[in-house]
Amino acid sequence: MIVETATLAKTALIETLEKLRDEVRSLAEPLSETAFWTKPIDPGNSFGHLVLHLTGNLNHFVGAQLGGSGYIRQREREFTEDNPPSKREALHKLDEAVATFRLVVSGLSDEQLAAPHPESRFGCTLKALTFLLTHFALHRGQMSYLVRLLPMK
Repeated sequence: MIVETATLAKTALIETLEKLRDEVRSLAEPLSETAFWTKPIDPGNSFGHLVLHLTGNLNHFVGAQLGGSGYIRQREREFTEDNPPSKREALHKLDEAVATFRLVVSGLSDEQLAAPHPESRFGCTLKALTFLLTHFALHRGQMSYLVRLLPMK
């Protein structure tokens, strides 16, 4: 049996991101709407604003830059949105961004993985995808901490 490293890498990236997304959903589940959008530390972020940030990050660097989705990022609003969507809608949009990641990444060829990512600071596309995954994991860790500081009701 021949195992293709690129296929293994893509599968690992997708499965790890989906696991992290599931962990975010699990952490968010007991939070009320108010707690979801509360910033327990100042300066700091709410759980909900981190969800908006992760959603924007995936939609921009993967959906738009690799998949040609046409998504236009408003990064500053990810942290300052004062008229945010409901918790349910924010998590649904995160699900959609993760689904876009799966679709785009699973369709990348070996050559595309090795090619420079449109955002040159990342280097090759595979390195960019790895960075995006670690970035997601970092914020998932912050969310775990935030949940401990938030009222559940």
